[in-house]
Amino acid sequence: MAKQRKADQGVILYTTGARLDVGMVSLFRDPILQLGVRASEVMATFYAGLKEFQRPSLGDLQTQGGNSYADLKLTIKTFGGQGRIDITPGALVVGLPDMGRTAGNAVVAKGHLSWCEDTLKKALDYVEISERLMRASMWVNCEGGAAAVEDFLGRKGNAALNLDKGEYASLKKEFTLQFSGLDASRGRKIGLVLQRSMGEGDLFGQFDYTMVGSPIVEKTVNEQFDEAEKELRLLMLQVGLKSTKDHA
Repeated sequence: MAKQRKADQGVILYTTGARLDVGMVSLFRDPILQLGVRASEVMATFYAGLKEFQRPSLGDLQTQGGNSYADLKLTIKTFGGQGRIDITPGALVVGLPDMGRTAGNAVVAKGHLSWCEDTLKKALDYVEISERLMRASMWVNCEGGAAAVEDFLGRKGNAALNLDKGEYASLKKEFTLQFSGLDASRGRKIGLVLQRSMGEGDLFGQFDYTMVGSPIVEKTVNEQFDEAEKELRLLMLQVGLKSTKDHA
């Protein structure tokens, strides 16, 4: 059975490893309406930078368009096609699926996210970020497997909803735990979702850390990444998830 212990904050679930997807969405304060006519300049700037750490091909540089600016999108495949950068008139979107295989570690991932935003600002004039979301999606392995996760979520859910008593006690229940918080004074939003994984790993978690500008985001990508990483570690401990020493 799971290695779980009672603590002041409730039951603890020990994790033994995880797959981690990392993403960033930077919303522009004003739409970049010149993107269509300057697409070649943007691609050239990203291509030149990519050559410093990988060998991009022309097939990695893709354009999509339509009848409106909402349809316009530049896509740049990275890390051998595993990662991608999407640029629209409204946002910069960066994805690093399975960070361990693409970027390798958090330091490289942070540097890549920062490079993407800096490169776009180098390629285009007057790029201002009004809001920046960083997201970590986790598929976590746990001591005790799926049964431990079910017990963990059940204890948390029943503590909140009291469904382990009365006429609902006999029901087979599944819980999804969701939390969102706003710190208006610091211009940040935090979100967390925990649920039983239906595929890889035993537990799925999604953590969001968003900076909201007033009117623009003043913190750099590196600063926000460091804050998000620290906040994620603290939040995991707060809700009762703890890495074993071998996988800390």
